[in-house]
Amino acid sequence: MIILKELLVWSTIRKEVICPVPFIEGTKLTKLVEGDTVKVEIDGKEESLRLCCLDTEESWSGGSKPVTKAGQLASKCAKQYFGVDDDGFPTGEILVNIEFDTKDPVNVCLKKHRGNFGRLICYIYKGIENYNLKAVEEGWSPHFVKHGHSRMHPAKFLVTMDK
Repeated sequence: MIILKELLVWSTIRKEVICPVPFIEGTKLTKLVEGDTVKVEIDGKEESLRLCCLDTEESWSGGSKPVTKAGQLASKCAKQYFGVDDDGFPTGEILVNIEFDTKDPVNVCLKKHRGNFGRLICYIYKGIENYNLKAVEEGWSPHFVKHGHSRMHPAKFLVTMDK
């Protein structure tokens, strides 16, 4: 069951809710393509996600960029992290949570927050852990701002990059 939510972000400084956070909880992971791209099922439809603030090197041929050992290692680490097989497919049900880097409601995000190839631009969580931040922290990907700087987690990415 997918739960569409708009989580509220509480400002400890201003002591008020500062913005709703568009969030989709309990999304079925259908394939890990490589370290910065996954596929999930939303409302019975498979969607590709381009994970914001990440840019792992390529791990499979077929695109215009060369495959690199760093890309293959990032993909391997991501596969181990999410618990998928060597081809990127789950061996059992894997549920993830999706967060969009905007204040727009989820239904708007699903329509307009897309990048190249129609992929949704978002963060992905395993439980409560933000995979995008973990990938940068672990060195699987540089912090990448092609789709814009992180609006929801700018300080966390800066701290992560300094480690």
